[in-house]
Amino acid sequence: MAINFLNTVDLNKNQLNNAAIQSLGTDPGAAVEGQIYFNTTVHDLKVYANGAWKEVGATSGVERFSNANGTYVANSVVNNLATGDVTTGTVDLTAVDGTSTAADRFLTKNNKWATIPFGDITEVQASTAANRLGINVVNQTGPIPIVGLDIVGRDVLGGAPAADDSLLIYDTNVAKNKKVTVANLKLATETLYDLTTAPSGTAIRLTDAAGSDDVTISGTTGRTAMTRIGPSELRVDLTDDVIIVDDLTVGGKITQVQTGETNTLSSPLDMGGSTASVTPNKILNVATGIAATDGVNLGQVELLVQGIGVFQGSYNAATNAPALEGGSNVKLDQGDYFVVSVAGTFLSEALEPGDFIFANNAIAANSSPNISNYTVVQADDNVAGSGATDGGTQKGVSGFDSATFDVSSNGWVQLKPLGNPYASSVVLASGDNSVTGVTTFTVDVTALFGATASAANCGAEVIRVADLLTVYPGVRRNGTGDILFDFMPQVANSAFKVLITIV
Repeated sequence: MAINFLNTVDLNKNQLNNAAIQSLGTDPGAAVEGQIYFNTTVHDLKVYANGAWKEVGATSGVERFSNANGTYVANSVVNNLATGDVTTGTVDLTAVDGTSTAADRFLTKNNKWATIPFGDITEVQASTAANRLGINVVNQTGPIPIVGLDIVGRDVLGGAPAADDSLLIYDTNVAKNKKVTVANLKLATETLYDLTTAPSGTAIRLTDAAGSDDVTISGTTGRTAMTRIGPSELRVDLTDDVIIVDDLTVGGKITQVQTGETNTLSSPLDMGGSTASVTPNKILNVATGIAATDGVNLGQVELLVQGIGVFQGSYNAATNAPALEGGSNVKLDQGDYFVVSVAGTFLSEALEPGDFIFANNAIAANSSPNISNYTVVQADDNVAGSGATDGGTQKGVSGFDSATFDVSSNGWVQLKPLGNPYASSVVLASGDNSVTGVTTFTVDVTALFGATASAANCGAEVIRVADLLTVYPGVRRNGTGDILFDFMPQVANSAFKVLITIV
């Protein structure tokens, strides 16, 4: 269902994004000047102008360009005022450049046909450029030119070395050239030994089969030690004090045999028992802690907390049961506490259900304790009431205005039907049609909300009575007590109502 705007919509120069024009199969009736829609039958955008529907752009630019069977000569016709449909001729393939034939022509930018150059190679010449020397052409004009690599007397063949660092060597055997790599030259100058035949004092260097990628064997300080056992054996071992740089994972158990040491951890110790699906791991045989920073075992904890800070049950403040005051009071340890189940008075303190009573210290039986031996925490679990004023309303979890809300004895709060004094529904009648094409309705908010009400603090929603659809006329406020509603075009009285709220 469309949203009804009964006044001009001003976007204040903002963009209208992702919008589609109204689509209809035929021209709509009762149109106004400037109205637009999209015709889905002819697929054109139309505008209502000067009493008729007209296709947008039909007289403002070229819309369709077609090519008929005829003769076209470029630049022969210039028409900057063409509109609607424009038809041109075809290209005339007979207008050729005089030297061309039908089989070897192409069209130049001057719209003339030119000949495509083609034919046999008649000559091959050797390059004289410095970075291309070394190519020799024999019999340049003969039917069969011979091209070969000539490196005699040359120290460079091209502008860059070969990708694999190869060198070409001229040989007296001119039928071929020799190639050697830098690695070959390097290997030819070295003497290679194995671990058993190397002379004493010779540095041992391990290489791959190609003689590259040197390998040095050494021990890392604090981690590994390297020892030569014999001519053919090197031994790698851990140092006495090993430093593990990163994580260490051990498949079996860890056993420490050296005593008198203190193990230091810089991160938390996770025993891996954080989820229900994992069997909890434990720290076993923990000694009894002595210092304030020592860990303790379960037995020590149970001994420390036994009988202290335990929930002792509910307390009836109306009957003092169990006895917490008077000469027959029960024995309590420090931290023992009760939860009040029945309201009443405890040592001059008014208590309600949900309040807490804590023992500040150990209290002996039959010792007639006073209020200083206890800490009372009022949970304030009161049931909210209603009243005509703030001071006369029962305060608990919350308090409510009796003019607007109903609150049961159990704290059930309900909004009274039509009980909101800050909202009102008004039927728009007695419209002013003095301005052509506009009906204006005026609503006095002081008549609705009192003499101090201001239109500047009011919100309004306009509804069409016939179908209860929200519509959008122009809404104005005069700065005091009036709200004015402008409808375009003019509307009948009592056809709309407005919901007005004030804050």
